[in-house]
Amino acid sequence: MRFVSPLLRKVAYPALHSTGWLRRHFPRDGCAVVNYHGVLPPDPYRRLQFLDDNLVSTATLREHLRFLKINYNIIDPAMFRAWIENGGAPPPRSVLLTCDDGLMNNLSDMLPVFQSEGVQCLFFVTGASVCEHPGMLWYEELYHLLRSGEVSHEDVQIIFDTDGAERRESGFQAKWWRVVVSGSRLNARQRAERIYLLRSKCRPVASTDCERRWRLLNSRELRQLAASGMTIGAHTVSHPVLSECSEEEARCEIQESKTEIERVLGQAVWAFAYPFGNSAAMGDREVALARQAGFECAFVNVNGGTVDPTESFALSRTHVTGSMSLAELEAHLTGFHTRLQAAVRG
Repeated sequence: MRFVSPLLRKVAYPALHSTGWLRRHFPRDGCAVVNYHGVLPPDPYRRLQFLDDNLVSTATLREHLRFLKINYNIIDPAMFRAWIENGGAPPPRSVLLTCDDGLMNNLSDMLPVFQSEGVQCLFFVTGASVCEHPGMLWYEELYHLLRSGEVSHEDVQIIFDTDGAERRESGFQAKWWRVVVSGSRLNARQRAERIYLLRSKCRPVASTDCERRWRLLNSRELRQLAASGMTIGAHTVSHPVLSECSEEEARCEIQESKTEIERVLGQAVWAFAYPFGNSAAMGDREVALARQAGFECAFVNVNGGTVDPTESFALSRTHVTGSMSLAELEAHLTGFHTRLQAAVRG
């Protein structure tokens, strides 16, 4: 499939997109979920390709919304919730908008676009956003600290108890991810202490100076986002790889995120999104814990296509990347890309 993908992205998907074939084959009574992770700051901004590919420009976000408004039905989170709870049929060709992580730019840059286009979004935030000074996502800060070159392998091994495993990985991203996995086995307090130790060995990293890109929403900004009419969901307390947590810690991450966000907002939090959201990061245990926590549904971040309402704690989403064209987005949104992958593998 990897050899065919460039041809699909550059030729097949644009052709199917431009002729309307993809949207005509979207199940009439289906509902798909599109997931963003924020937007890029305006230039000048020095991009970090690996991390920033999760983000889109505000112009791209607006292009997506206008396309979806013309060719699909963007439904608000309350309508989606009612459909999941009560059944029935959603409006034809329905699409729900979601956004993970709770970066500051969700409020400063994304909200004005959503408001001007008259659409609503379900924002998933971490427990860090109930604080006044939340800082960065820990694994993004870890990436910057390791990339600075000022932290030795020995420091990483000792601080994160990796037993030198990161030395055996090939490539920086693989080594970084190995430390993320190891760090996810710690509780949130222990992890924060270890990040602090690494930070103390480095000079400030210039590429994190853009607050809108790296900082998480604080409690005041979170309340402002909710007051604007957007819906808030939970995304754990500290965004670990849940499958690497002990059961007690995974339960705490899921349950306390709901409790704390509800406390700050003064309203029910009914939806949950699993951090990283793929099969390696969550499984049956995490599904059971999300149910026990009192959520009404939960989202993964893979597969695309229309959701299966009977799998309300593993609802699929199309993960939007900065390198994804509008045609490719539609191929994922309609499920065509996933079906094609399955056919090739089968």
